[in-house]
Amino acid sequence: MNKDLKKVFLVLALYALSGGIFYNFQELWMRDNFLSVKTIGSVYSLCALLTISILFMCSSLVKKERLKDFTLGLLFTNVIVMLLLYLLNGLGFSFIIKFLIMIDYVIDVEVYASIYPMIAHIQKNDKVYAARGIVYSALFYLGSLITIILINKTIIGKITNNSFILIACIILFIAYLVLKKVDLEKYIAQEKDDTLIDNRKFLKSVFKDKVTRNYLIFNLMGNISYYSINGMLLTLLMVGLNKESSQASIFMLVISIISVLLGIFVLKKLTFKNNYINLSIKYLLRTTLYLLAFIFNSNVFFIIAIVYTKVLSDSYSHISDAPYINRFKENEQFNFSNLAEECKYLGRSIGTLICGMAVAYSLRYNFLFAFIFGLIAIIFAYYSLYLRNKEKENK
Repeated sequence: MNKDLKKVFLVLALYALSGGIFYNFQELWMRDNFLSVKTIGSVYSLCALLTISILFMCSSLVKKERLKDFTLGLLFTNVIVMLLLYLLNGLGFSFIIKFLIMIDYVIDVEVYASIYPMIAHIQKNDKVYAARGIVYSALFYLGSLITIILINKTIIGKITNNSFILIACIILFIAYLVLKKVDLEKYIAQEKDDTLIDNRKFLKSVFKDKVTRNYLIFNLMGNISYYSINGMLLTLLMVGLNKESSQASIFMLVISIISVLLGIFVLKKLTFKNNYINLSIKYLLRTTLYLLAFIFNSNVFFIIAIVYTKVLSDSYSHISDAPYINRFKENEQFNFSNLAEECKYLGRSIGTLICGMAVAYSLRYNFLFAFIFGLIAIIFAYYSLYLRNKEKENK
């Protein structure tokens, strides 16, 4: 791994660590600032919808030569937003707080969408794509662990949910300084294809492509299914399963750490030659567990389904996502990464809205919606894989 690739991964790690510290108790921080459970769900849903339009706009405006500067601008803006949230804590400015949370959410998504296109200019392959996700998850969960440790400690006064925003802000600023040292322009200059991408023409060509079209539908439906349960998981555990915040946080952290470790193991040792088996392990089995949880309406089945979904969330992305992302050239990576994220966050928006509404009524129905959309996702996942296999045979 060359030094610039290491620096980009370090930026990713710091950005993820900051996110883990900032977002682990964000739902509780929002409730401390007088926002109800339904309001929090609605805010997150609106955040995801707003993200879609911003991702589309960025795809049209940001050229590959400006990708690093664009990401630097996002990181710096996010530092400012976090500082403002820190200062507004407890003052009652709920409208401004909701507005800033939406800005933070959009920036966070766009930074993540920008990371792999930068990596792809330096080195593009399926395992590097999967490594990006594992590194992000590992450091995000490390950030979560730090918050759980610090929340019960007295360090220069009592650590509060608001303190985590300031800590995350400092770490994010360090990520900004590291990214300034990455010489991405050198790799872009070496690329043979300098064709400027017209986003409208690019979108037309993407939706004409059967492989990509079916992958994007799978992406959309899969995320509706996933976030019908995981859109507000901390709240779901506290409200739906009557867990205390400390119990819910520790539970989430433990299964998240297992997820990262399993993701590394799967990437190195547990990938089958038959990709239908790989997809079935991650998606078909968890969708079956959603159905069982709905039918039996039991906390035991609820927990089993949640645990299975979470521990496999970082596995098999080199099968389910990377081959479809890497079908595109380096100068198209940013456009397609943004498009894939648009589908993801449309799904996340719908799923989170379902999560907030269903858990307030009955946790059982979270799993019903997760099953329905999960079943649709599996159909499109298998079909997109079938089409990609045919494409490879023809080549």
